Amino acid sequence: MLLWRWRRNELRHRSHAVEGWVLVVLMVAGFIGAPLGGAVAGDAVLEARARQRSESHLTVAVLAESATPPAGGSTRTTAEARWTDAGGATHRGRVPVASHLERGARVPVWTDEDGAMTSAPPGQAAARYDAAVAALAVTVSLGLLVLTLHRLVRRHYERRRAALWGRGWARVAPEWARKDA
Repeated sequence: MLLWRWRRNELRHRSHAVEGWVLVVLMVAGFIGAPLGGAVAGDAVLEARARQRSESHLTVAVLAESATPPAGGSTRTTAEARWTDAGGATHRGRVPVASHLERGARVPVWTDEDGAMTSAPPGQAAARYDAAVAALAVTVSLGLLVLTLHRLVRRHYERRRAALWGRGWARVAPEWARKDA
């Protein structure tokens, strides 16, 4: 029953076989391509996070001003600080600090290879989570794409066969109507 599209009979059109082969290709793409695409996406995210970790450096900055307590009773604020990069160049910028720190306090900041302040790189667990989410999103998206293509192919061939059937019926119907009268 599974291979009916390829067996010869009077009711099978060439479009049945073509549709069958297209569906086989889509099934292979769905069962192999979607998970493979997800794995590639997950690996790409892991590599990007590892590169981000290798390009980020924990640097010690010295506060150039005392941290002022923010309105609303928060314990975090920003203050002007300066730090030196690996090449010896001095940088300045506002860094997030605890609101009780005084001028001259040393605070850790993450910098990139140029010495510009950057966010802390994600840890290994966060990188694995990001990779898993990316892999799942790509796998599901590719699977949905394959299902959508499957529906479009089926709809195209069903409409085509219905039109052929309608034209054939239009030729035969007048003869049948005369025989019944």
